[in-house]
Amino acid sequence: MAEHGTFEPPDTVEELASRWSVYQPWLQHDPVTPWNRMRDASPPIVRSDELGGYWILTRYEDIEWAAKNPDVFSSAQIGIPHRDIFETKQIPIQLDGDEHRMWRQTLSVLFNPAVVNHFDPLIRQATSEAIDKVVEKGRCEFIEEIAVTLPAETFLITFGIGREYLQPLLDHKTWLRKEGIPNARTDADIHAANKPLWNFFRDAVDRREAEGTEGRLDVFSRLLTTKFDDRPLTRDEMVNAAFVSMLAALDTTTAALGLAFLHLAEHPEVQRRVVASPDNVPAIVEELIRHEPVSSTGRVVTRDVERHGVTMRAGDRVLLSWGMSGRDPDVFDRPDEVDFDRGSTRHLGFGIGPHRCLGMHVARKVMRTAIEEWHARVPGYRLVEGSTPVHHYSPARGIASLELEWES
Repeated sequence: MAEHGTFEPPDTVEELASRWSVYQPWLQHDPVTPWNRMRDASPPIVRSDELGGYWILTRYEDIEWAAKNPDVFSSAQIGIPHRDIFETKQIPIQLDGDEHRMWRQTLSVLFNPAVVNHFDPLIRQATSEAIDKVVEKGRCEFIEEIAVTLPAETFLITFGIGREYLQPLLDHKTWLRKEGIPNARTDADIHAANKPLWNFFRDAVDRREAEGTEGRLDVFSRLLTTKFDDRPLTRDEMVNAAFVSMLAALDTTTAALGLAFLHLAEHPEVQRRVVASPDNVPAIVEELIRHEPVSSTGRVVTRDVERHGVTMRAGDRVLLSWGMSGRDPDVFDRPDEVDFDRGSTRHLGFGIGPHRCLGMHVARKVMRTAIEEWHARVPGYRLVEGSTPVHHYSPARGIASLELEWES
């Protein structure tokens, strides 16, 4: 039997469930295989004893059911374990009911496809410039040089923050994720740790207001001129929404890019398909989002509810693994195979229901543009011989290191 804290997974399905956590060492390289095993051999809803205990919904239909019943499954605590990042709730992802609905109405127009497409030339330019920096070298560490940069550049563009602020944004975000939050003992410690990034966004709003908002479609310009419940937004509300968008978008899009390019690097026939027919890219992106699970979030049960003979009590926490639902054989034929000719994938990679990801159109744009522009410059590439991609499992599963090389 594997011992707790080792890199070997438990022997039994019961132990897999009871010790499941996105932070377990033995799940970092490959959580998908143990998940499939747990899902197929267990009841649809299982219980983990980790991190204070929580329920795990293992099936697509149950994750979808919970997402579409936010009155029962509250978003007040979105992490397991949950930490209060701000002194107030995160807008809009920690809100429920009418308050959430009103904020979604306020924010959704800022991220619709028409607005995202408006920024396509700038996003494409930033993508091209990032790739051009590595083309002549004949190799790169894809995560740090490309996958981290592109979502951050796109964030700056869509929010109306100058691209010259890329490095300060990344420095603040990286420190907060790697040191500020993990080392904080109390919520007050977290609030103090995020102060530099909070001020970064406040300064960006001030600059945008001073420069003028007329005719601009960037998020900060729109936040400065829009209303919530017939009143202007406060500075703190604008900064809150920007901060949350950054936390929700940068790491998840970086993760999705890394997983996608790992698959592409290992499958030269797909690289040739992209080069020959770039129109295939949207379908390729959707299938890889389905096949490569990224995001997991938490919910809190608001009242006792029974499903599949399991009673979840008010106050219980629940893990919703959006990405893992894409491997459910009850929904997808041959779910563990990558098939770019599936047609509609119906994946839950961006969630579903009232809390569906606001930034999904931006994420798709980043991924599609990255694949198109990369293959226009680097039509054939591979993993560096002898290198091993470094995987990680967390609320945003991804790749920490991906060494690629090509003929320059």
